[in-house]
Amino acid sequence: MKSNSISKQRVENVYSDLQEKASSASVRTKLSKIHNACEKIAAHAIVSIASVIRYITEDGVKLSKRTVYNDRAGGNPYKILIEEWIKYSEIIQSERKSKVKKANVETSLSLIDEEDLARITDIALRHKFSLMYGELKSLRNQVNILKDVGSLPSLTQSKLIHESSSDDLLPYKKINIHLSDYEKEVIESFLNPKLASLAFDEDGSLISESLIKRDEVLSMEGFRGILEKILGS
Repeated sequence: MKSNSISKQRVENVYSDLQEKASSASVRTKLSKIHNACEKIAAHAIVSIASVIRYITEDGVKLSKRTVYNDRAGGNPYKILIEEWIKYSEIIQSERKSKVKKANVETSLSLIDEEDLARITDIALRHKFSLMYGELKSLRNQVNILKDVGSLPSLTQSKLIHESSSDDLLPYKKINIHLSDYEKEVIESFLNPKLASLAFDEDGSLISESLIKRDEVLSMEGFRGILEKILGS
């Protein structure tokens, strides 16, 4: 994925920079061994200093934890490289877990489909199961939306400055939206429509499942004002 490629390229850039600045051939060799070990470990687990040292020790390279943790003038190259790999491997493993959870949800939902519902001969019973099936799909979509929002990285001003050059740095604007308990309730009620005529489809779009009457109230009072408050923040 895009986020992975960017993170991996960052690790490669850090590794190349450390190799160029290495004070001796011995340091360059150890950096190479550490880099290879981290890549192998990151393929199936989160990288740690202990796992890297254990891996390269089995490969015949002597490197102690103390050597890695010791601070040096200009920075410890071994510690810098391993810490970059730790960040990258955390991203990889987090995305893999998300994919597994999503696959489990898809499998559960696939246990019943429209064709199965059509085989129910009792009309009343089929209607009840259809409503349950639609509610399950709606809840799954809402859970996926919440997961996507929760997984978005938070950007601070210091992070923007660190990861951007002076040429492409965007103006930083702190967003601080304060919603009252009532405003939160209005939003939550709209995301979980109780009206039989409203529901969310598989793409998260709000749809009408039946004819909506003229002047029928579809949300709690103040909904428009809350949206304007969020957009204007």
